[in-house]
Amino acid sequence: MNQFKPIGRQGGFSIVELMVASVIGLIILSGAVTVFSSNNASGSMSSAMSRVQESGRVAMDIIANDIRMAGYQGCADTDTINANVIANNAPTIDLPSTSLQGAEVSLAGAWQPAMPTDLAPINAAPLPGTDVVYVQHGSGRTTILNTSMANANENPITLARNPDQLAAGDLVMISDCTSVDIFRATTLADATGDSVQLSYAATQNSQANLSHAYTVTTDPLSTAMRVMRFEAHAYYVANTTRFDSDGQPVPALFMLDLSQPGGVAMELVEGVENMQLLYGQEMGSGGIRYVSANATNLDFESVVSVQIGLLINSVELISNTDDSNSYQVAGQTIGPPSGSTIIKHSGNRTSGSRQLRTSFNTTVRLRNQR
Repeated sequence: MNQFKPIGRQGGFSIVELMVASVIGLIILSGAVTVFSSNNASGSMSSAMSRVQESGRVAMDIIANDIRMAGYQGCADTDTINANVIANNAPTIDLPSTSLQGAEVSLAGAWQPAMPTDLAPINAAPLPGTDVVYVQHGSGRTTILNTSMANANENPITLARNPDQLAAGDLVMISDCTSVDIFRATTLADATGDSVQLSYAATQNSQANLSHAYTVTTDPLSTAMRVMRFEAHAYYVANTTRFDSDGQPVPALFMLDLSQPGGVAMELVEGVENMQLLYGQEMGSGGIRYVSANATNLDFESVVSVQIGLLINSVELISNTDDSNSYQVAGQTIGPPSGSTIIKHSGNRTSGSRQLRTSFNTTVRLRNQR
């Protein structure tokens, strides 16, 4: 007897069914890829916008706060009291005339007006078509003397504390409402308690005595005299040594710190590709005119406010097309050049760059001018 039953026909998908299923699968996969790409692009745009906004806020805060402090020397009025500078290699001997300075850098790289000699270390660094601003002032992070000076040549002097983290080699400003001295600290040493002994030897100063003996009252809150770091900063836009994915140099905001002899340049915020400033000069009639640094008859000692404009890019290439937009930066239109010539990172900016860009503008009032 045959124990095996015949095998029936096997069922399966037809060619047509397989083709229909493949098409449906491809449609679903295509949709998923489209959604993923859209979400990825949206995420990249959102991230770039956040980065540009943060970079603009930080860069603007740094520059605006420094400019606002231009000429600060405690309660001493810069219009009537000029600091007595005894520090060797100091960035100024006449603070009222140097507390705020600016320059336009032409497309040919020429400084207008001429570059201050202090800024020689960055002579060729600023990008053509951008501005440079140079600010000098006391830091505002002040302390007082622990005890009054017995005489003008008391050395060292004793500080009640050291909020500015002053160190040997730093420029120091000491002032009251009648006098101001700027000297270079040679040594700092802890004394008793929170006090710090600060010396200013003749090795780094023209003399080892101040213009007069500074005093403190028994009530620290009512004491007019103050001790602080003296700051001299130049801000400019220059290329870093990094490159974007298009092979172009990444620009950034830089600061030249001239509190040390020779100056120290440091990068602050990347993606800053242009900086423009207009200076509000107080006129004899009582009005204010806003002009560029190379304007005829601009007197920086008469400047009472400054318009600051920054153009910030995302560094990463976000768009699929070149940016052909124009931007208002401190009253100036920064946009792509006419014609087919591409000028990377200039005052007429560039076409042929696919970063996200935003302009930032603000006006600051100088607290210590006039």
